[in-house]
Amino acid sequence: MALTGPLFQRVASCAVLVLALLFATGAAAQTGDITGTMPEDYLPELKAILETSFLRSPQVVAAEFERAVSEAKLDIANASRLPNVNGNLSYAVNQTAISSNASSQTRDNGFFYSLGVTQALFHWRALKNQTDAARINLLVAQKSYDLAARELGTIVRKAYLSLIVEKARLRQVDDIIRVMRDDLAVVAEKRDRGTVSPAVYEGDKLRLREVQLDVDRASAEFDANRLRFARLVGMDALSGASVPDQIPKPAFSPGLATALSAALLRNGAKSTLEWEIYDLRVREANLRHQIERVRLYPKFFASAGFSLENSTNVNGNAVNQQGIQRRTVSVYAQWNIFDGFATRGAVREALANKRVQERRLVIEAEGVLQNVQILERSLRLDAEQLDLSEIRHSLALESKRRTAEEVGLGNQAKGDIDRAENGVRQADAKSQESRAAFLGRWSEFVALAGADPVLKSTFIRHVREQK
Repeated sequence: MALTGPLFQRVASCAVLVLALLFATGAAAQTGDITGTMPEDYLPELKAILETSFLRSPQVVAAEFERAVSEAKLDIANASRLPNVNGNLSYAVNQTAISSNASSQTRDNGFFYSLGVTQALFHWRALKNQTDAARINLLVAQKSYDLAARELGTIVRKAYLSLIVEKARLRQVDDIIRVMRDDLAVVAEKRDRGTVSPAVYEGDKLRLREVQLDVDRASAEFDANRLRFARLVGMDALSGASVPDQIPKPAFSPGLATALSAALLRNGAKSTLEWEIYDLRVREANLRHQIERVRLYPKFFASAGFSLENSTNVNGNAVNQQGIQRRTVSVYAQWNIFDGFATRGAVREALANKRVQERRLVIEAEGVLQNVQILERSLRLDAEQLDLSEIRHSLALESKRRTAEEVGLGNQAKGDIDRAENGVRQADAKSQESRAAFLGRWSEFVALAGADPVLKSTFIRHVREQK
């Protein structure tokens, strides 16, 4: 039975209300699901480091200076639409005489001045387009600042996670060195008893020195990376003790990853900073093209002036000088009729630049969509690797437990416990590496999808473009 009249209107209203509620609920759920999944949520000390980096990092500071320059250029562009006021003041002594009659000399002295105001009236929208182009450049600078902050956040997260992995590896190699030293002490005792040749002892000693060199090199690289990280985020220093020992096990939500990538695919990457920046550049190129098209059109101005100037009149052999006040109001046009085809070249250049920017917009959008899909697939592989590393770590712990039981029963040597412990350290380092890889890629994925929480922070928020 067909629905007609008031019944149809009530059903339609209910359907719209239900769809609106579902959309709002889904959007809220998607936004809320991001919370608690970022590296700084697992490592609270990283939040303070991120805030410091957004304020002190040279990369973001440089982007802030670019934004300030764009603001100044907007003021310069606005100046052409405002009245231009000029004036001058002078004190002069004017003496005039007819060259053939020196007795006709006359003199006029005092203060002379002039004041003029010029206002652009109609330039075929060129001045407005110039201001709009400068305003767009300011928006590009603001969004470039956000993009720099977003990229910095991803880099800082990955670098911080890498430091934790390096620290875990150093703990593992320290255990290896300790076990090798214990083994070398045993070999030394056997050498003293004559059961092992000195060559065997020297070979083990050489291997210990080689491993020690690798450990020292890794430790020096860890210290260097800490210094690089401190410089990146604008900190004075970062001690090794302040680097966490463990990365908590992250949780992966395939549904959330699919929802983020699907939302980006639906809108064609229009919610990303990359698309917004290149879209603004296309609009700015279009305005430049419109400006160049009217370069040879007549430009209309209005002017007004007030002056006190010297005036000289000659009547026969008599010369008369006196100050004259002058008031003028005028409307005039300036017309550059021919400029040697320079305008034609400028129009062609602006049109070509517009097409280049349009093509870059398409390429950038396609690249963002492709990268998001690649990152989503890589995340699933990282999640599988994370599960495998956790299983390996659990097996290493179980092996250590069983080794300890066997040593307690006298079935294995005590040194086997150290070797089992080293296996646990090695599995832990692999686990930390898998967790860091997953969280680093997840933060990159979330940032590229336009859902990075750092972009919503008050210290990098900018006024959105007025539609």
